[in-house]
Amino acid sequence: MQPTFARLAVVVAALAIAADIGLARVGYGLVLPAIRRDLGGGYAVYGAVAAIHLGGYLAGTLAAPRLLRERARLPRITAVAHVVVAVFLVASALSPNALVLTLTRLAIGLASGVGIASAVTDALERVAPERRGFASALAWSAIGIALTVSSPAGAWTLGEAARWRVATALWALPAIAVTVLALRLPAQAHHEDDAAVPDVPFRWRDMLRASNVFFVAAYAAFGVAYIAFVTFAVAAFAARGISAPAVTLIWAACGIAVVCGALGIGVVLGSPAHRWSLAIPLLCGAAGSFAANLPGVAGATAGTVCVGLGLAATAAVASAFARERSDRATAARAFAAVTTVFGVGQLAGPLIAGAAADRFGLAAVPVFAGFVFLAGTLAASIDATR
Repeated sequence: MQPTFARLAVVVAALAIAADIGLARVGYGLVLPAIRRDLGGGYAVYGAVAAIHLGGYLAGTLAAPRLLRERARLPRITAVAHVVVAVFLVASALSPNALVLTLTRLAIGLASGVGIASAVTDALERVAPERRGFASALAWSAIGIALTVSSPAGAWTLGEAARWRVATALWALPAIAVTVLALRLPAQAHHEDDAAVPDVPFRWRDMLRASNVFFVAAYAAFGVAYIAFVTFAVAAFAARGISAPAVTLIWAACGIAVVCGALGIGVVLGSPAHRWSLAIPLLCGAAGSFAANLPGVAGATAGTVCVGLGLAATAAVASAFARERSDRATAARAFAAVTTVFGVGQLAGPLIAGAAADRFGLAAVPVFAGFVFLAGTLAASIDATR
């Protein structure tokens, strides 16, 4: 096991997560007000666009295990997937209407599903078992870095509707960097400790076992809640009269919180409190969602920061838990399985939240997210006691 290549693989996974989730997915919510003003349509339309993007991600994740059977192919698959992400981010920036935007984001979702699965699987297999929890947290913390770096785009795009196109095209650059770095990774060699790894293969039906079902339910709830919150948060703050500079600061604070939460949960994953590491970030998300509706900038900031603390942390825990509940041969399948359930949750989140925003107002979205986060916290707590 070569530490240099292990570190590079973690960097590749982090960049992939930053490009595919921090920018292409979460960043969509950042520029949503500008897209809606430029292309027209209600919140339900753009909730559906987000859902179709996430449907593509789900489909890509489902296809990933077949593509990732040979560890030697993982870096090349990561590279190719991110060429597709980059090309369609640029195409998305050129969309003349919501239909074309939907099709381009579907393609981005498909490529992201494969690309993240290959990058994360490759990284966690190159890292020593005792370091996997922290490596997973480090990679997922890149969402926060992407949010912080992209935060000025929110205020900038609100100034002129068409500016969202420039921001979206620039988000292709990290995907290109993933391609370049992934091609520098050699194929994984056979590890001498392979025979010493317990034979705990993961099968799809194992998600329904008593030892897994509450973990899976908690991660599905996270998928519903977090995407509902982040898709409409900027629009909700703007509708409340919060200024564009303040929205920028809120988004940047959220990004910093994401990094802190992910690195903090990496420490928890290596401690005696390991089994509670899924419940903690979900509870943060619940508290933040309810707090986000408090009056003024202070409430919006406090709420968004709390959601941010749990955003990447939950995904990091889920990746680590999936690897713990599988063997080397079925690690990609386990990752795909839990991500599939998470993806179904993400599909439902924007659709329900968009309809709720049109019917009851944008303030209904964080309340909806808060109750779903609470349900996830309960499921994660039950999982921790089993």
